[in-house]
Amino acid sequence: MDTTAQHGSVKERPPAPAPRLTLSGISKSFPGVRALHNVSLSLYPGQVTALIGENGAGKSTLVKIMTGIYQPDEGTISIDGQAVTMPSAHAAFGHGVTAIHQETVLFDDLSVAENIFLGHAPRTRLRTIDWRTMRKNAREVLDT
Repeated sequence: MDTTAQHGSVKERPPAPAPRLTLSGISKSFPGVRALHNVSLSLYPGQVTALIGENGAGKSTLVKIMTGIYQPDEGTISIDGQAVTMPSAHAAFGHGVTAIHQETVLFDDLSVAENIFLGHAPRTRLRTIDWRTMRKNAREVLDT
């Protein structure tokens, strides 16, 4: 039991949160290149994680696997402890996984909400963009 002494009493520390997204033993090869070999990564709620490495280290490949753009040759992806498959970016988004890329030059004319929901904006019954819902959902994402 992890405890902390505080003013002469013992206070239990809350348990550490479980990872929301876990990649285990991920490998990916392209013709003539092994981009990833046995990579594991866990992402926790409320924590910022940085992928840092040289050019060609596999950072973009790993993000593309997390977001369903590439499929791993080996390994598992789990969300909240349950193994999942991400056969497409749409499927990854359905699991709450997406990437907002650092290069924003192409999207300077779009609002923050439009950038967040690019390609998957909420729609009305008439299939037009539901601007009110999009702005509300963007506020919730940013608050989180």
